[in-house]
Amino acid sequence: MSTSYIDTALDQALAAPEGPQSLLRFIAVFHRKHPSLFIVEHGVPEQRLTAMLIQYCRLLPILLEEARGLANRDGRAADFDQLHNIAAAFFSSLEPKRLEFGILGILDKVYFCHRLLEEWHDRRKLITRCAALSWDTSLSNLLVHTLIGDAYANELDAAVLEIIEKQPRAFEPVRASGQTIHQAPPYPCLASRHGVRLSWAG
Repeated sequence: MSTSYIDTALDQALAAPEGPQSLLRFIAVFHRKHPSLFIVEHGVPEQRLTAMLIQYCRLLPILLEEARGLANRDGRAADFDQLHNIAAAFFSSLEPKRLEFGILGILDKVYFCHRLLEEWHDRRKLITRCAALSWDTSLSNLLVHTLIGDAYANELDAAVLEIIEKQPRAFEPVRASGQTIHQAPPYPCLASRHGVRLSWAG
């Protein structure tokens, strides 16, 4: 299993010549239409949110690899392989023309994959009480949800939940013999690190 296809699509989108400006313009228009939706602690809202979205995209293959490594240690590699293959298949349906739009052209793909990771992670955490990934993308996912539109994002969310519900045994208790699993320290929130939050999300 490899993230090479996802990596390639992300690299091409991030390198698109018109991508950064297209993203800034899109966010500027969105912010004018919904001026009270985003709260930015400091800096220019468009620039802060753009920086967050760039890191959001770059983190995807990193978090996929982290999750795969953890699934291997849990003895759940085959189950996670199924999730990864679904994520890769969703990326493979990407029309090459969309890459010219930069991050905007792939944001729905990245969102879907991050949501798969979020649900996989959160359900595992309910049992192990340990954060599995190096970043918390929950708030970032909410922000991206609003950017791609509720109707489409809700469809993607429903697909994610259906996929996760069909996971055969990925969330059974993971506990080594004679060992107690302790609460892990909180992992950093990506959106908060960029000083961005939704007004209704606290």
